[in-house]
Amino acid sequence: MIQAARLAPAIAGVVSLVVYSQTLLPGIAFGDWGEMQTVPHVLGVAHPTGYPTYILLSWLAQLVPIGSIAFRANLLSAVLVSAALAITVAIIPRLGVRPIIAVAAAIALGAVPTVWAAATVAEVNPLHLLFVALLIHRALVWEERRSIRDLVLGGLLLGLALGNHLLILFVAPFIVAFVAWAGRREIAARPSILLRATAAGLLGVAVYLYIPLAAGRSPPLSYNHPVTLDGVFWLVSGAQFRGQFGFFSASGLADTAGSLPALWSLLAGHATPFLPALGLIGIGLLVRRRPAFGLMCAAILLANVYVWATYLRLEHYLLVAWLVLAIGAAVALEGVARVVARLAPRMGRLDPGIFVGAAALVFAVGLTVANWRSSDRSGDRSAETYVDAIYGALPPDAAILSEWDASTPLWHGQLVLGLRPDVLVVDDTNIVYDGWGSRERRITALICERPVFILRLRDDDLQPTRAGFRVEPFIEVRVALGGPSAAVVRPVHRVEPRDPAACP
Repeated sequence: MIQAARLAPAIAGVVSLVVYSQTLLPGIAFGDWGEMQTVPHVLGVAHPTGYPTYILLSWLAQLVPIGSIAFRANLLSAVLVSAALAITVAIIPRLGVRPIIAVAAAIALGAVPTVWAAATVAEVNPLHLLFVALLIHRALVWEERRSIRDLVLGGLLLGLALGNHLLILFVAPFIVAFVAWAGRREIAARPSILLRATAAGLLGVAVYLYIPLAAGRSPPLSYNHPVTLDGVFWLVSGAQFRGQFGFFSASGLADTAGSLPALWSLLAGHATPFLPALGLIGIGLLVRRRPAFGLMCAAILLANVYVWATYLRLEHYLLVAWLVLAIGAAVALEGVARVVARLAPRMGRLDPGIFVGAAALVFAVGLTVANWRSSDRSGDRSAETYVDAIYGALPPDAAILSEWDASTPLWHGQLVLGLRPDVLVVDDTNIVYDGWGSRERRITALICERPVFILRLRDDDLQPTRAGFRVEPFIEVRVALGGPSAAVVRPVHRVEPRDPAACP
């Protein structure tokens, strides 16, 4: 049993990595995902909140000579999610659950489309999931051993997690409260140990120094060029997106309550009703049997649902909620296994409760098979096709005005693959942060110097351009709309002066 417990995390991690590597996006992505394939390579500055921990880790991962730079960035996500699943298996037996159930719960977690999607393309959320798993595991180890080393390591992990994603702010307070409660006697006897943990946390948070240092080098991608204290704070605080979330609004609780039917449909649709239902039952059991840890899990789950409900209902914001539900499901299944073991006679040395674990493992494998086709990105070359179409059609020294989802693969083509350095890619962010004020002012500055083209995802966006210039269809391309893969067909237009004599 001890040997099985030691091997179980590795088994879950390796199996998951094999599955994810078979379904990995093979190359370039659109949107934020394309940005996270490119910014680390050039050691630039990403969109708010900067994500310096991820940028530096991805830069290191991209040094590994396996496939293309984009493939390496995608593979990093597979490794991070697989590691998170392995840590999940290490967490669950500490709650009195047998290893086979822990492995089944982790594999089922990894088969949830929300988690699977995060594992197959470059993004920061897999690292966030891993950090949360590591912090929960470290909190349980601290509860068991009360070693200062565990507290200090937890502080460092928390600081680095904060340097990766501010979503950790909706997890950390509950873990810190659990750690403080579990070690209240040790902390009361030696308050100085908190200083060590705090120092370790500050050391981790110091990763944010990367942002002004990187911006000071003037890399080719430097979101809003944050070289001043105000610029860094604007980026790190996510000020740009404050109008989009309602975390602190009076309607936040009402919005969350109103979203519950949609949430249940999403959870049940991704993992059948069994996994989320067992997860909620298991959390209830934890609250009863291990109140401090159970309440921590319940609080983390509720906080993550609240964030999801009040910020655009972005599905990847439910990654941690899925993690907590998987832990709860394992606890619930262990309860069933113990009931079976009490009611059924033993068959030699075989514990009848093992059949519950075997059934859970079958369910996890079945969920993997059921979700494979919808989660498989291995044949998706849509971003490469898009880049080839744009760069293959544009004349020499052209300028193309684009927007975020469509710009990032073009940047990757130029800065990583060395394609078409003569083309000027002007994103909406460039127009705002370079002080142009509008696309039309930027076009006016370019129209006599370069062939100008424009790509908009919404036709209404072209109305101001049509009012001041001649806009003619040029080519059509398949482009993304809020995701890493092409989803819609949109025209690229040529923009020319209304009066040809305006340009001598």
